[in-house]
Amino acid sequence: MRPLQELLMILGKVSKRVVAAAKLERLPAGAYLSITPLEGFGDPAQQIIAIDAVNAGPGDTVLILQEGTGAREALLKDPGVPLPAQMVVIGVVDQISE
Repeated sequence: MRPLQELLMILGKVSKRVVAAAKLERLPAGAYLSITPLEGFGDPAQQIIAIDAVNAGPGDTVLILQEGTGAREALLKDPGVPLPAQMVVIGVVDQISE
């Protein structure tokens, strides 16, 4: 298994929503998700917290983008604005084929 830092895209399963009563103003409004990486995409014992750009929910298998410029482009209207986060959910996966 490659270390999480080396992966730019991660597959995982949403375990729950994360609610933040207080957060940085620069963080986009919307849901935050706690995600368990699938085998081969990180340690399943370590949860990933990601910004939800696609209205995913608990039980969904999702594609997470972990890369600064790509994450900004996927989430923000103006990708030139700094994004103080690294992980963004960019897709809900319907099927995985081998």
